[in-house]
Amino acid sequence: MIHDGDPTKLDHRHRRICVEIADTSDLSKVGEVKSGVEMVDTDPSPRVLTTHLCSSYLSNEKWQKRIPIVYVFRDPRDVALSYFEFMKHFQQREGEPFLQGKSFEQYLSDFRLKDRFSFGRWCEHALSYEERFKNGENILFIYYEDMKKDLSTVIKKIAKHISRPVNDDVIGKTMANSTVDAMRKNYTEANKMKGKGNIDMTKYVKTGVSGNWKKDHSEQTWKHLNEIFREMVKDTQFAKIYFD
Repeated sequence: MIHDGDPTKLDHRHRRICVEIADTSDLSKVGEVKSGVEMVDTDPSPRVLTTHLCSSYLSNEKWQKRIPIVYVFRDPRDVALSYFEFMKHFQQREGEPFLQGKSFEQYLSDFRLKDRFSFGRWCEHALSYEERFKNGENILFIYYEDMKKDLSTVIKKIAKHISRPVNDDVIGKTMANSTVDAMRKNYTEANKMKGKGNIDMTKYVKTGVSGNWKKDHSEQTWKHLNEIFREMVKDTQFAKIYFD
């Protein structure tokens, strides 16, 4: 959207701008990957920064400047399944898999525990931003499911939030380049960056379908999952949206 729907102008280095992860599977190339902190300090504005950080980890300066934030919510059951599939491809530095051979059922038990996940529990992460919004912070909440149903309307909302006027041509291009197939293509281009040639980011892009949690694993597993998340989100807006 910032680049009028032209994906060739995207700076793919910003995918993990706020997270100090060396985006390469070859440890010898870690030094070739510019750190997120360096990019924040030296790259010109306007910048689109992506992060998984909880709101408490964003600096007070960011909040004081009222930098526009777009927070994307997704059905936590789809999040759980997607994250499990995502982490299958991750290795710790010494080569031990993050999941350590756990089944999905075992992983679900960990999903509730704050100290078992890099960015904390889903509900604490989401609700931390909801609380900021209630306190008047400059946050736009978007639901993933709404993006799937009516992406054009969501694009217009985001454009208004970041004060970036868009016409029908830009909206059309942005929609075309936001499909799952387009993401795979863009990741392929990003992989050509210096220091990232040994990572196949396309394997992290799945179907993008909402409600896939219903199709995999046993009915008992998903009954357990529903119980977990109903408890997590009770008395919040998410309870009505996803569990009514």
